[in-house]
Amino acid sequence: MNKLAGWVAGAMLALSPLSALADAPELTIFHSIDIDAPADEVWAMIGDFGGIQRWAPGTESSRLILHSRNETGAIRLLRRRGDGTQVTEKLLDYDPDNRRMAYTYVDGVVRASDYYSEVVVKDAGNGHSVVEWRGRFKRLAYWTDQPPQGQDDKSALDFLNGAYKSGLDNLKKVLEGQAR
Repeated sequence: MNKLAGWVAGAMLALSPLSALADAPELTIFHSIDIDAPADEVWAMIGDFGGIQRWAPGTESSRLILHSRNETGAIRLLRRRGDGTQVTEKLLDYDPDNRRMAYTYVDGVVRASDYYSEVVVKDAGNGHSVVEWRGRFKRLAYWTDQPPQGQDDKSALDFLNGAYKSGLDNLKKVLEGQAR
């Protein structure tokens, strides 16, 4: 009887809602680009927390709703181009001496959970810069092994990889176009 009771208890646990609980792995992305412009000039554009719409093609508008542009704790409200969805992001760390900032999602139509992003501009010498943009996050439905369509790892990776790549490509185009 003890074996049967143990088997029944194990089967009930396996069939319970708790068995659907999971913890999705943390996902990471990294993109970098070389830009033919001095690091301070690149930082002046990409380091402007409230001015992302000037270079990120996926951002239709950006409006600061808390604090000033480059103050840790500042919050920006973004409207995405195309679908018009909005998301708010919070500036977690702003380090102009090292040309680095980090931010996260606060709310709105977010495309990932536990999102953390960091942008760094490095002086590559001879008037060139390297911009590094990295992110770490989990899919939206991080609690289940069977996420709904659009809330899976691939959807989060596809969206953010696309945003980072198109953003850096356009940043390069904008800055190098200004230099000519």
